[in-house]
Amino acid sequence: MIGAGAVGLTLAARLARAGMPVRLVTRDIGSARSLESGGIRVEDPKTGEQWCAPVGAVAGLENADLEGADRPLLICVRSTDTEALAFQLSELAPNAAVVSVQNGVDNDDLLARYFPRVIGAVWRQTCTRVEPDLVRFTGQGRVVVGLHPQGFAPEVEVLAQDLRRADYDVGISSRIAEDRWLKLCVNLMSAPNALIRREDHDRPPFVEVKARLLEEARAVLAATGIEARSCDGRDRSLDQEIRHQRESLERGTSARRIPLYNQVWSSLRSDAPLEADGYHQRILELAAAHGIGVPINARVLEKLIEAKTGHRGPECFSAAELLAPS
Repeated sequence: MIGAGAVGLTLAARLARAGMPVRLVTRDIGSARSLESGGIRVEDPKTGEQWCAPVGAVAGLENADLEGADRPLLICVRSTDTEALAFQLSELAPNAAVVSVQNGVDNDDLLARYFPRVIGAVWRQTCTRVEPDLVRFTGQGRVVVGLHPQGFAPEVEVLAQDLRRADYDVGISSRIAEDRWLKLCVNLMSAPNALIRREDHDRPPFVEVKARLLEEARAVLAATGIEARSCDGRDRSLDQEIRHQRESLERGTSARRIPLYNQVWSSLRSDAPLEADGYHQRILELAAAHGIGVPINARVLEKLIEAKTGHRGPECFSAAELLAPS
């Protein structure tokens, strides 16, 4: 597994706990030594459960023994790092099958320029990297896997079996791009979840921001003919997600009560680059090409960049500020 961020640590810990040998490739030697000696520490803030999973770890691809790898290599790095990683990895293991456990809709295509077999994995579990060897998550989690660009392959079924052994809810998609586009739309809500002050999460404007982001994305995808749907119907459609968000105040689920934070929140607290800006930018580009207005996506992107470049940290705007026109 390449990448020891929140997703990499979570997935590695779950696989290792299920009895599978896992080796992580990290950025720095300090993290590798900590993981190699003490494993991955896990906290479940909902149940209070704590446990540790033993893993192997090395720092840098150049120190990983990738020659003749007979299992897919799982890539869990940020999308901004994919191009450089793909180039370096292809020099070391040009015939490897790779699995993109990443957000966004472009990584599978990018990796396919360098590798003969690419599997997409759509990740659906919020997790937080608290320390280099400590990750926090709760619940079973869901992963959708599929051969890129479409179809089926034995490697996909083997990967799905491994993930099920680790107790994930696994879907197998014959058109993984459709699942990726659905997840990109869902990820549009990551920015307001991280940007808006906690006290606003129980108020109508917070829900309105998220629902309107999705409504704008739905209109854009309809105009462009892009399909965004779940392979097996187990993930909410865009229509269902919009209803789910609009009903969340009445259900009392609009605010997350446990200390779990998404990648945007973590990025705003650190020097790590954003990814969510790319989700909104993609919607804006498609909208511009078809003459569609997407003011809330534009506003959220503007405020996201303002918070990042101004080092304002997470939860720095009211919901009303994200609804106001630019």
